[in-house]
Amino acid sequence: MKKRIYIIITILALCLMVGCSSNTEAKKDSNALEKIKEKGELVMGTSADYPPMEWIQISGSEQNIVGVDVEIAKAIANDLGVKLTIKNMAFEGLLNSLKAGDLDIVLAGMVADEQRLKEVDFSEPYYEGGQIFLVRKGEESSIKSVDDLKGKQIGVQMGTVQQTYAEKNFGANITGLENNNNLIMELKNKTFDAIFMAELPAKQFAAASPDLAIIEDLGIPAEEGSAVAIKKGEKELQEAINKTIDKLKDKDQVTTWFNHYLEVSTKEINENK
Repeated sequence: MKKRIYIIITILALCLMVGCSSNTEAKKDSNALEKIKEKGELVMGTSADYPPMEWIQISGSEQNIVGVDVEIAKAIANDLGVKLTIKNMAFEGLLNSLKAGDLDIVLAGMVADEQRLKEVDFSEPYYEGGQIFLVRKGEESSIKSVDDLKGKQIGVQMGTVQQTYAEKNFGANITGLENNNNLIMELKNKTFDAIFMAELPAKQFAAASPDLAIIEDLGIPAEEGSAVAIKKGEKELQEAINKTIDKLKDKDQVTTWFNHYLEVSTKEINENK
């Protein structure tokens, strides 16, 4: 009798273990989209030093991250029926935080280049633009071709496609700094001969600073397009994001946001001089 009871208890224990194991596996099998909806929150990572894409807007004692990428993230969160939380950090640390699970998505004017595609997946592009140079006003003639870059001091933002391209192609002394605001300061202090950056923020900084000028048309290829970064293999989340981006493109909403935030960020920079 005791033996029979022992056997029954053993069988029940095994069933409970199998049940627990199945529940654990089910949780592990939940994809990123399901987890976002379950927690009711979409966590976006960005580097808020890239106007008009994202920057910190100060109003009295309040500081808010605003810009084109923030609006796109809000639209994605709204379509998913969840709230948006934004985490601001250094650009070069964004993908590591995404892979570690600290972020659900990254929007930071990030280009889906070959190296990044080995680490994460991307949505379809929501913006495509060129790559140009910022120099001090009056020194535009110092760089007429890529050959003129040899031996010069060129600043780039760390972790960007501009850094990768410059190091491979310019034959110049390339220095990466953590954010664009520091790059602008060092250009004005004559630490750099030029800054190599994406077209949109470069033109924004030039428009806001009469002592800066742009150099373009040097035959440098355009960026491959800014897109939303997500963890590898999350097809359901990727499809949901693409659906939102397609909807925004159909209404030309991204262009509207670009024009609005370009005007707003330029005005703020001029007011804060």
